[in-house]
Amino acid sequence: MNNSCQLSVIIVENDETDASTLKQYISRIPFLHLLTVCRTAIEALDLIYIKKPDIIIVDVNLPMMSGLELISGLTSQKPQIILTSAHQQYAFNGFELDVTDFLLKPFDYQRFIKAICKVKQRHYNLNSELSVKELAPKRNNLLADLNTRTATKPLSKEERFIWVKVDKKMMNLNTSEIVYVEGLRDYVKIHLAKINYVVNLTMTKTEELLGNSSFIRVNRSFIINKSFIICVKGNTIETSLNNSLPIGVNYKDAVKQLLFN
Repeated sequence: MNNSCQLSVIIVENDETDASTLKQYISRIPFLHLLTVCRTAIEALDLIYIKKPDIIIVDVNLPMMSGLELISGLTSQKPQIILTSAHQQYAFNGFELDVTDFLLKPFDYQRFIKAICKVKQRHYNLNSELSVKELAPKRNNLLADLNTRTATKPLSKEERFIWVKVDKKMMNLNTSEIVYVEGLRDYVKIHLAKINYVVNLTMTKTEELLGNSSFIRVNRSFIINKSFIICVKGNTIETSLNNSLPIGVNYKDAVKQLLFN
């Protein structure tokens, strides 16, 4: 398996539309590398043992051999698995087989990236100098909080979109796609998955515009979307853009309170 910062992925999905959606989602996450798309579990078996992916995203409903049968047949060097299905009842079967996450179809990009966050956190735990026992409670609390907020408090239109002026034109940005905001004196740089925008705003004004519990200020210079936090290590936070941002001394208690309580 890949031990670097990049994680390799095999998709096992026979529905072309669903496979295309997954490929698009993966392309938006810099640390994911798609190896191949398999249409059947039988086709996937050999490739899994040859290519040794870090992650398998597999649908339950596959021809000839189901996704659950494929997972059951993986014994050595088992990768992390994200199970997908249009039927909720398969979630229990998946977690009995120790899948990292279960995605109920249709799922959006935000739900997908939370599954990837779980994968990244587990990968980090397994390769960290710190013990899994020490990190697991923090990971579980963070993921439970993110999932609860998503399930019980969907963002309103006012919360999800902000107007900003970029190069003499007004742009309407979906806040759920903002990974983090970086302060640059009288300007801020808004970082999305594949692009960033420099806007003539202060950090204080940006906080007011974002104005919801999805974001957390971790430093005088950084505001992070909690949905894109991969892990917290010491005094830094790793985001889905595969970078580490410092936690300011005066912000440590607030970060701990919001993420782990």
